[in-house]
Amino acid sequence: MILAIETATPHGSVALVENGVIAAETVLPAGRQGSETLITAVAGLLDARGVAPAGISCVAVSAGPGSFTGLRVGMAAAKGYCFGWGLPMALVSTLEALASRFPGERRFICPVLDARKKEVYAALFRREGGSLLRLSPDLAVPPGALLDRLPGGEIVFCGDGLRSYGPMLRDRLGERAAFIEGAEGLPSAGAVGVLGERIFLGGGLSDPRLAVPAYIRPSEAEFKRLLS
Repeated sequence: MILAIETATPHGSVALVENGVIAAETVLPAGRQGSETLITAVAGLLDARGVAPAGISCVAVSAGPGSFTGLRVGMAAAKGYCFGWGLPMALVSTLEALASRFPGERRFICPVLDARKKEVYAALFRREGGSLLRLSPDLAVPPGALLDRLPGGEIVFCGDGLRSYGPMLRDRLGERAAFIEGAEGLPSAGAVGVLGERIFLGGGLSDPRLAVPAYIRPSEAEFKRLLS
């Protein structure tokens, strides 16, 4: 069984996944993703399912891009479980996990997360033959630059970046754009766990001692140091 942690946005969650199925998932209180809240949620999830630490095979964590603070909290918690329980870690792209939630053969999927500073975190995927194909790396770009990178055809958008930039996408793309909004269009620990289980079974695990979030760009503090 996989323990999955998603804290890349203010709408975090934790989940248990087994054999490609989400066995249980708990949504964290919005904006409250501190370590204490997360650890309490994991303990409650394990107790409710009657799962002991010995029943967990791997910890999958949403590695970014996303909120710098949220990613650090999630990564620290994941490392704590890995070290404490002697488990391997699976690093999962937040954007890929979000895109994986949505079926639909041969259509483009573009998750868009609010990166602040008038930018979004985004990537482009497409479903073919039942598989999710990555067509771009994870990016931090202005919304206008994202529009310039998009292919022709229907594109499904999801993510919290739609709150700020959905109208722009609608204006520019018209009927080519479809939107998955609300809770359904946000990252979930369940999706992280499903991808994490595939990484675990495929042997693509990461050393918890060396694992770091995929920030994509420097933090505000790092940016100021570069300018000083």
